[in-house]
Amino acid sequence: MSDLFILGAFVAAIALLVVLIAKFKVHPVFTLFLVVAVLALLFGTGGSGTPDLINEGFGNTMASVGLLVIFGCVLGKLLETSGAALRITKATEKMLGTRRKMPWGIALASTIIGIPLIADTVVVMLIPVVSAMAARSKESMMKFGPILYIGAYVTTSLIIPGPGPLAAAGVLEVDFGQAILWGLVVAIPAIAAATFYLTRITTYVAPKEEFVASVVASPVAQESGSGATRTAGATDDGSGHAAGGPAPQSDEGVVRSPYTGQPVSLGLSLLPIWLPIVLIMIDSVVTPRLAEGSLPAEVIGFVGAPIVALAIGLVVGMPLFGAAWREKRVLTDMFDQGLRTAAMPIALTGVGGALALLIRNTEVADRLAAGIESSGFPAIVVPFLVGAIICTITGSNILGMLTSAAIMAPLVDVLGVSALAVFLACGSGAQIMKHANSSGFWVTATLSNLSVGQAIRSIGVASLISGLTSFAVTCVLYYTGVV
Repeated sequence: MSDLFILGAFVAAIALLVVLIAKFKVHPVFTLFLVVAVLALLFGTGGSGTPDLINEGFGNTMASVGLLVIFGCVLGKLLETSGAALRITKATEKMLGTRRKMPWGIALASTIIGIPLIADTVVVMLIPVVSAMAARSKESMMKFGPILYIGAYVTTSLIIPGPGPLAAAGVLEVDFGQAILWGLVVAIPAIAAATFYLTRITTYVAPKEEFVASVVASPVAQESGSGATRTAGATDDGSGHAAGGPAPQSDEGVVRSPYTGQPVSLGLSLLPIWLPIVLIMIDSVVTPRLAEGSLPAEVIGFVGAPIVALAIGLVVGMPLFGAAWREKRVLTDMFDQGLRTAAMPIALTGVGGALALLIRNTEVADRLAAGIESSGFPAIVVPFLVGAIICTITGSNILGMLTSAAIMAPLVDVLGVSALAVFLACGSGAQIMKHANSSGFWVTATLSNLSVGQAIRSIGVASLISGLTSFAVTCVLYYTGVV
């Protein structure tokens, strides 16, 4: 095979991926499978070897990150249904409640909650609270709605246990503790830059009246069983509760558990998010410095293993449900809802692992690496551009991050670029750029009362700024030898 043929095959494969998803609306999982199968046949894997390669790549990837994606999605559902996410938002509103600081309070809450929760869910769940904040401060939803989205969007694109970062870290074999630490370092400036841009917007857009009314309604109205306190976007299942469980109730500054009726603890709300992250990072930093096989190394290595740390996060979150933690609606139904959320990221991750194995097992990796080196093109830019192109055209940051990681994983050693730097570049590129082909774009625009043009000026430009900023920080860290 000539280098020209290999390069042409990859360009054609990415074009096919984009066209099938963006134009013909074929599901990304099947599209990625089709691309891997076609490339495997073109690269001489053979009619019987191709299915074996796909199964091997899928299985290997699932063994490393499958349960992690599931536990991460269940953890997000726990925070959503228990009222913990709303409690964190209320706390930041109280802490940064002045008109000048309010946008940064929204960004802070969104950043924290977006670590385990998908950005679309964060917007659907918290838009009534943010709408009420906009109404009280006479600020525009063209600022507040996109700020709510962008904080969660950046963290779910860069920080484990977000599905995209989990998938990319698994394919690239990056240490999870290092991925979390440097993901935070890169994400914070990106969120700050995007939030600063959004605070400069002067166009006024009023919040939707129904969302304002749902939060500022009197406690009497809330206790009467009216639908005012339901989370935006929830649907009634006929039992008087929002589908998927009762919605948390909120009066001024107080969030009450839908399970106990008592105020939700801020400490308990934060614990399931930060305890797993701290355990994973302690394992990453401390265990290599301990004697191998020693009791401390074994204990820290166990509780700091990502799969165990996330399981511990689920366990310590159970007190948020009070005595109801023993009921089926918590132990079984909540887990089922998390599994449904995890289905697509898991499938994408597995097929992406097959793509990485295909590149690794053939001579394609060496040919691609040689082509990049001979062109003089900086290797660190490749995953950024691939992630940006796929995310912009298909609207999926998970697909953008996974595809760029799968292409780069076999090239890391050959090109001499660190897997951690590639991971950060993938997450930076996969933020660019949200527009009308993205569900998050439409969820945020619709619930924030924005026109398409207003949404592109706010959400689209903010995601562009966040991606470029995080990549700039990644380049500084890479060229100074930090990552």
